Amino acid sequence: MNTTLVVLAAGLSSRFGGENGGKIVENVGHSGEVICDFSVYDAICAGFNKIVYVIKKDKETEFVDKVSSKIRDAQVELVYQELEDLPPGFSVCDKRNKPWGTSHALWAARHKVNEPFMVISADDFYGRGIFREMFNFLTNEAKTPGLCTFAMPGHRLGETVSEHGSVSRAICDVDAAGFVTDIREIREIKKRNGDIGYCFNEEFKILPGDAIVNMLAFAFTPAIFDEIEKGFAEFFEKFGNDPEAEYYLNSVVKNLIQKGKATLKMLPVDSADRWVGITYQNDLEPARRFVRGLIDNGTYPVKLF
Repeated sequence: MNTTLVVLAAGLSSRFGGENGGKIVENVGHSGEVICDFSVYDAICAGFNKIVYVIKKDKETEFVDKVSSKIRDAQVELVYQELEDLPPGFSVCDKRNKPWGTSHALWAARHKVNEPFMVISADDFYGRGIFREMFNFLTNEAKTPGLCTFAMPGHRLGETVSEHGSVSRAICDVDAAGFVTDIREIREIKKRNGDIGYCFNEEFKILPGDAIVNMLAFAFTPAIFDEIEKGFAEFFEKFGNDPEAEYYLNSVVKNLIQKGKATLKMLPVDSADRWVGITYQNDLEPARRFVRGLIDNGTYPVKLF
């Protein structure tokens, strides 16, 4: 059975600084590997046989040179997230100068993905276990007729907050059977005096460190592309003239759950795995030390590809 890994690598990297996509091509390994190389390596080891990178077209040369050209054991495709790539009947407002967020980024891959797939962020390190779990889900469970049968790894909020600034996180409510019932996108989450929370009406709202969050990692069937396209109508009705509004992938999944059109199974994250992300410049060196520690202890080879 063919399975694909879609890597979202077209982000603006605004909090990291530098040119668009700068953190995506920062070296973290001993042999020039970038952080998403480790996810691709883990995915291929788990059984995924195609990699689709969603990138900025003007960054293609650098991305091919540093990232995609190294892959040998899977089919590789590049697609572009472009501002003007919208469903028929929609157009870009005059003040808009950036693409439309994570749903739009994934939708850009619609012509290259016709099989069950996993989607991840290019600037996160997820650990080997979730790729095995997601591959097993896609090849064994994601087959319910008439229903979008999806899955996600359940990371803990306290393990995903940067020490160097605020972050946005998708907080998930999970029922006793292990299915997500609600997703709330909360912005500007940060650490303060040993607590984790966010400001609301000038009050610091504390969040539990063990709250389940989605770190932009999902197991999907291709049905998600049609649902993203349908959701553009509601998004544009509310935010089409807002030059900063983003069409979040989490919001698409949430709406499908609430309408009874999808299930989202929460897959537990192996305790041996640790999520590491790069949001700010100061996150880079700790991420580099962590990954190189895994290489040094034999978890990963010195040269991945």
